[in-house]
Amino acid sequence: MVSIDGRYLVLGFLDSVLTTLVLGESMRSTIKLVIIVTVINLVTAFMAEYAEERSSLSHIERTLLMRKGSLLRTSLHKRAIYDALIKGLIFGVVSLLGALITDLSMYIVKVLWIPVVPVIMLGVFGTLMSRYFRGNAILWLILYIVLGIIMSFVGTII
Repeated sequence: MVSIDGRYLVLGFLDSVLTTLVLGESMRSTIKLVIIVTVINLVTAFMAEYAEERSSLSHIERTLLMRKGSLLRTSLHKRAIYDALIKGLIFGVVSLLGALITDLSMYIVKVLWIPVVPVIMLGVFGTLMSRYFRGNAILWLILYIVLGIIMSFVGTII
């Protein structure tokens, strides 16, 4: 069974919102924007998960004094690939939702160049990240609101 850590879901959402804020102004096609953000996050998540799983297998080989690469031909390696694919797909779906919600809410309320709804979403999800990393919720809220404002500005000048 694949276990999904909640912080990766929140991180995937935050990443897709920030990426959409940067690309959203320059890319008017919602479908293209959402596909680009989702594919980037899906591939990145798969590669990160696979590297983590492969590192774990290498650690097991060293611990058991096995020949390097011997676990790569086992069902354990196939399971690692399967887990990385599932986690990557889940991360991709979360990214898809984040990009869609951001793109659809970007123009609802704007103050200067700042899309208010996505920036507020960033602040809310930033406070969720503070729970996962045992940080100060106010600090994380402010950090992600500022990041949202900066990314929105970068998106307007690109």
